Formats: sequence, C-alpha cells, structure tokens
Amino acid sequence: MATEQTEHNLSATARLGFAAIYSIHDGDFTSLRNFSFPFNFTYGDYDLPLDSEDDLTKTRTFFTAKIVIGVALVGIMLVCGVGNFIFIAALARYKKLRNLTNLLIANLAISDFIVAIVCCPFEMDYYV
Repeated sequence: MATEQTEHNLSATARLGFAAIYSIHDGDFTSLRNFSFPFNFTYGDYDLPLDSEDDLTKTRTFFTAKIVIGVALVGIMLVCGVGNFIFIAALARYKKLRNLTNLLIANLAISDFIVAIVCCPFEMDYYV
C-alpha cells in the first residue's frame, strides 16, 4: 500500500511539474512559463575585453612561420612551374612523345602549371 501511495505522489508531482512548465490551465501548450534548460550556460568567456590578450602577430614565432611558409610556397611555385613547363615544352617539341598517355599527363601538367602561376602568388599574399 505504501508503494502505491508513493507512486501516486510521484505521478502527482510529475503532473504538477508539467503544469508549472506549460500553462495548461489556458489549454495552450505552446506558451512556456518558468522554463529553464537543464544546462547552466554562462557567457563569461565572451565578456573579456578585446585588449586583454597579447597580439601574437608580433612574436618571433609568427615571423618565423611567415618566412617558412613563404619559402615553401616559392619552392612549390618554382618546382611546379618549371617542371611542368619543361614537360609541356618537350611534348610540343618532340612528336615521338605524343601518345595518348603523355597527352593526358600533359593535360594535368597544364592545369598544374596554371595553378602554380596563378593561384600560388595569391596564397602567398594571403598567408605571408
């Protein structure tokens, strides 16, 4: 009998909690009243002033990274540009090399050459 009474009290408490969240006395379940999320969200991290953090772009590590990225991109531009240009020039000069496989590779070489000449300088401008 005590278990039935406890289950009845829990059921009544659940209905009371439901009634406290939703305004069921109006018959309108869409309006929420006294509803809180189960998580405790705080926005304290976003309240920091912007000047409180150090400017990392003025450090020696950032400067070194810019130089390394710049040298790497220049190396990529030179290797891709010169290597693909030599392959394209060899196919244009020697007719014996013109078979289907080399023409497909030449298509890739042309697109790689264009990327090295057109896109890499803009990437270097952006990163360096």
